[in-house]
Amino acid sequence: MESTLHPQLLHLGTRHYRINPSRHSLSAALSVPVGELEEFADAVDVQCPKDSLADTLDVTIEAEDNGFIGRLHVPAMFHRFIVGPRSTSLDQIQRDFSCKVILPHVDSGSEVIIVKASVRSDVHNACRRIRWIQTDARSKTKPTHFISLPANYPELQKNFNLFRKTVLDSAQADKGPDFAGVNSDTFPRPAALHFTLVPLLLANESEVLQACDLLKQFFEAPEHQDEISGCPLRLTIQGLEYMNDDPNKTSVLYAKVAPSPDRERLQNLTNALDRLFEEHNLTGSKIQRPDGNVLLHMTVMNARLASRSASNGDSQFSVVGVMRECGNFVFAKDLLFDQIHLSVMGSQDGDGFYTHRSRVILKQSPSAPEFHVTIT
Repeated sequence: MESTLHPQLLHLGTRHYRINPSRHSLSAALSVPVGELEEFADAVDVQCPKDSLADTLDVTIEAEDNGFIGRLHVPAMFHRFIVGPRSTSLDQIQRDFSCKVILPHVDSGSEVIIVKASVRSDVHNACRRIRWIQTDARSKTKPTHFISLPANYPELQKNFNLFRKTVLDSAQADKGPDFAGVNSDTFPRPAALHFTLVPLLLANESEVLQACDLLKQFFEAPEHQDEISGCPLRLTIQGLEYMNDDPNKTSVLYAKVAPSPDRERLQNLTNALDRLFEEHNLTGSKIQRPDGNVLLHMTVMNARLASRSASNGDSQFSVVGVMRECGNFVFAKDLLFDQIHLSVMGSQDGDGFYTHRSRVILKQSPSAPEFHVTIT
């Protein structure tokens, strides 16, 4: 009853749609089937009294000899979702709206999708369906970039190597289930240590530049000076936690930030960054705590790293022994963190850290933070 009285809303640009939980007949391919999307007229009336197609869908529709043609930009990574398995999604769009949808060739470099129909409203509705699919596809696509607090300082790397050696030595001596699955492949590169603040899904170069600009605006905005003032951040990295409920089978073990005023400032800054990028529909999958805060975590063991070399792909490990031997391990004491990066997922620069597209250097007040953008 609660979901019926208070249905989930999908925000698509300046339009808003109510997800109707009572409908189940259409488009099972989507996590939110198109047939279960219901236009939220009240929100449209309030926010979009002039509801133009350009404002709603960012599409151009023109008349031609045999009807109408619409052109809309959709990042290439989402085209496969529009086509669907065995072209099912594309065929359904064309059937539902009596239209022809033309996608650019995969090697063309173009992002323009063309929709043709004899009736203008069919072009309009087909384009709206494509935007729905694009919005849903973002939730199914892995992050491409991330905003982080680099933790690859010499002191921290040295202590991380000590932690790694302690764990591996203990695992070798124990040989029991408390260290099951623990091996050298589960540890990240010391030079790549970082706190993930906001995972991002940036579908093309335009979105990358938009994200860089948003990061710059954030640190220049007067309303964020409470989070930024007193930078850089002096933090103690101490203690361990794992990400699921079973310490015998976990995928990620991470180090925590010890409580302090600067930890609170980092949490507020991270939450504000997360809200900003979510408002612009640029965030990827993220981890939040039950209290709604973004989880501050520095990954120190990751099953995904080991799975790349595992033949069976099942590389979960036990942290029972690790928590017993190193549960309160100190990785850094009152260490100064003075940079925030927007980096490319899975990349590596000359120093072993992730390649960054933009970088903020935090300075002591009253100096303003320095902002650097790398164009590639």
